[in-house]
Amino acid sequence: MKRLFSALLGFAALGALSVQSIAADLLDPTPVAQQVEENPKPATSVDALNFEFSVLGGAFQRNVLGSASNAMFTASVATPIPFFENFGAQVDTAIGVYDSDFTSAAAGLHLFWRDPSTGLIGIYGDWSYVNPEHAGRLAGEFAVYNGRWSLDVLAGIQFGQHVFTEFIDEVDLSYYFTDNFRGSVGHRYISRGNVGNISFEYLLNDVGHQDWSVFGEFEAGEDNYVAGWGGIRYALGSTTGTLIDRDRQSSVQVRIPRNIASVTQCGDLDVPIPATSLRGEISNLCSSEIEINSRSTTGITKN
Repeated sequence: MKRLFSALLGFAALGALSVQSIAADLLDPTPVAQQVEENPKPATSVDALNFEFSVLGGAFQRNVLGSASNAMFTASVATPIPFFENFGAQVDTAIGVYDSDFTSAAAGLHLFWRDPSTGLIGIYGDWSYVNPEHAGRLAGEFAVYNGRWSLDVLAGIQFGQHVFTEFIDEVDLSYYFTDNFRGSVGHRYISRGNVGNISFEYLLNDVGHQDWSVFGEFEAGEDNYVAGWGGIRYALGSTTGTLIDRDRQSSVQVRIPRNIASVTQCGDLDVPIPATSLRGEISNLCSSEIEINSRSTTGITKN
C-alpha cells in the first residue's frame, strides 16, 4: 500500500508539471505588445483595404503646337485577394481636363503577388483617353526590394485605335533617403520614343500629417518631348505609417497620367492605315512628329 501511494504521488506530481508546462505554453505571460513585436503578423500582398486620392496638374510638350496643360483627379483602391495569400489587386481611375478644351481620362488594373521583403510580380492593363484619341497598354509588372532601394519595371505592348501596336516600358530605380522621402530616376518608351524621367514623393509624416504626401515627376526625351506634373495625395486605410512601408505593403505604383503620354501628339492622315486584328483602320495617328508628317500633308493637328 505504501508503495502504491508513493507511485500515485509520483504520477500526480508528473501530471501537475505537465499541466503547468502546457498552461505556460498556452498562456504566455509576456505582455501582449511585446508578443506582437516578437511575433509580427505575417507579411501579405496588401496590409488592408487601402484608398488613395490625388489632385495633380502639369503640362505636355506638343512640339509645333506648343505645350498643353492637363489637370486630373485620381482615385485608387487596393485590396488583398481573399483565400490567396500574398495576392492583391488595385484599381486606378482618373478624370480631368486637357488643354482647357478636352476631357482626359484614364483607368488601370493591377493583379499581383507581393512579398514586402522581396518584391512584386504581376500583370497590368490600362486605358488612356484625350478626347477623342485613346490607347491601351497590357504588360507585366515587376519590382525588387533591397533595403532602401527599389527597382520597378513595366514591360509590355501598347495598342489601340490611334497608336501603333508596339513595345512600351517604364523602369524606375528608387531610393528612400528617409522612410518618408523617395527619389527615383527612370526610363520610358512611349509612342514618341525614348524618355528619361525623374520623380519624388514626400510623406508629410515628419510634420504630423501621415496620410498626406506631395509628389512630382519631370521627363524629357526624343521628338522634343517634355512633360512635368505634381500634386498632393491622400491615403486612407493603410495600417503602415511610413512611405516606404506604404509603397511595399499597401498600394502599388499608380501609372496615371504616365499612360496619357502616348496620345499627346496626333494628326489626321492623308491615307488611312489599314485595320489589323488588334484595331480598326487608323485615320488619326498619335506618334512622333516625323511619323505623322511622313503620312500627312497637314502634319500635327491636335493634342
